[in-house]
Amino acid sequence: MVRGEAVDLGNVPVVDNHCHGILRSQRFDGAASWRGAFTESADLGMARDHVATTAFHRRLIRTLSAYFDCEPDEETVLAARAERDTAELTGELLRSANVETLLVDTGYPPPEEVLSISELGKLADCRTEPMLRLEILMERLLAKHASLDLVKEALTAELDDVRGRGYVALKSIVAYRTGLAVREWTDEEAEASLREFRRDSAESPARLAHKPLLDTLLHVAFAQATRQEVPVQFHTGYGDADTNLLLGNPLHLRAVLEKPEYRGVPVVLLHECYPYTREGGYLAAVYENVYLDLSYGIPLLGFGEMLSFTGAALGVAPISKLLYSSDGIGVPEVHWMSAMDGRHVLGLALEELVAHDELSISGAEAAGESILRGNAIRLYQLAPDT
Repeated sequence: MVRGEAVDLGNVPVVDNHCHGILRSQRFDGAASWRGAFTESADLGMARDHVATTAFHRRLIRTLSAYFDCEPDEETVLAARAERDTAELTGELLRSANVETLLVDTGYPPPEEVLSISELGKLADCRTEPMLRLEILMERLLAKHASLDLVKEALTAELDDVRGRGYVALKSIVAYRTGLAVREWTDEEAEASLREFRRDSAESPARLAHKPLLDTLLHVAFAQATRQEVPVQFHTGYGDADTNLLLGNPLHLRAVLEKPEYRGVPVVLLHECYPYTREGGYLAAVYENVYLDLSYGIPLLGFGEMLSFTGAALGVAPISKLLYSSDGIGVPEVHWMSAMDGRHVLGLALEELVAHDELSISGAEAAGESILRGNAIRLYQLAPDT
């Protein structure tokens, strides 16, 4: 592999454009319980028997052992970790990662289980901004209002001034629920879907996974986001075990992206669309309003895979369309290690562009700064005077 001169991004602070809250309690019932934070699998045997053998987990243990100055084995690392309380551990790790800003999806984990946005910012000594998860809002409004028209009116009102309510972006997990092929439905089809939702929620709160209803409400949200030019993030690709990965391909969003009335809404494709990184990069290359998120935490990948998807993204998408994230959730280790891995991997990938005369060293360093922080500051309007 051809390499150019070294691209040093070690001192660049990161704007994490997509992450989640950190649990108030960092006490885990043994190693298997802690490992559960490092898998997307719902199978209990994965954390017990297999997670410790992944490249990600092996890298995590070695990186934590260097941080705690202890032996690189899981038992010793967990003992060192247990000596810190939640606030101490979270603050230490995020400050050492040089995190400038965290954009936090407040929809999951539940707010009562995690540190508040302000607490997290104080511990990390960084800026924190919330993002609104659309499906959680929709489920709340469906529980309050009887008719589809009333739900649509309430959703329009809730999203009338997104930034005024303190949110920097909206986020959809429709990929988890019914897939990214969001389409338009007749009123009759949407009403029938609402009735189905009501039947499913008669005995317990229903999960909004009723496609005509969810798609219809998403179009209400898209219209509001377009009017305000508020970014909408979409989960794409690798995710929870309930995701149909085939339906998480970002190419399914083409019908939405092709609508002229939505061209004003910035669309952020999360998780580098893994394993559909090239498809996501293509969309960022041909649609002015599409951006590609590069997550160095989740999916929980080995170093080689991170280098591969970074190279793929740089090879097709404009650098001005790439955004750093961790997707860290629950434990601070993912937010922390992602920042270090992201700088390292991105630097190596940019060195290849230098080696092939596609960038100068100074251009590569500027590109790294843009991906790690500058592009997000511009896209989410995070400059101090906004």
